[in-house]
Amino acid sequence: MAMGWVAIVPAAGSGTRLGRGEPKALVTLGGRTLLAHALEALRAVGFERIVVAVPAERIAAIQAVLSPYSSETAVAGGATRSASVRLAFAALDPRAGDVVCIHDAARPFVSAAEIAEVMRSAERGGAAVAATPIVDTVKRVEGGHVAATVERAGLWAAATPQAFRGDLLRQALSAGDEAT
Repeated sequence: MAMGWVAIVPAAGSGTRLGRGEPKALVTLGGRTLLAHALEALRAVGFERIVVAVPAERIAAIQAVLSPYSSETAVAGGATRSASVRLAFAALDPRAGDVVCIHDAARPFVSAAEIAEVMRSAERGGAAVAATPIVDTVKRVEGGHVAATVERAGLWAAATPQAFRGDLLRQALSAGDEAT
């Protein structure tokens, strides 16, 4: 079965933790939104289709930005990242053999090469995720006190892109669990 590459961009987050009034995907960096940076990297990879999950009140504005790209569409996101991914996945309706990339709009520093490597890894193994080794000191806290320093050897911080064969992602999403 031939595999196509398709993408979901969760971009419906409110940006509350940033202390901003606009959705975090629309925060500017270097004169362009975080969403624009993420889409630029995804476009360079050459996805067949891209679905962007955005706040419901921003669909028209985001769709206008996407309009030059006939393979891109905006849909209303959900209250959580998982809900947004589910809604975008339903709109994307990937074929079983497609590889689905999920890349958060709030992660603007990804390169096309990194995305492509995650996609190729998912083609081979069914799923893949971008990650970096943890270099920070990590503490386990119990009752408001440091209980232990966690050994960081072998620990990795997962990020996006994350990629899955369409059939595997459909099965995982149908389980109904909240996941990142």
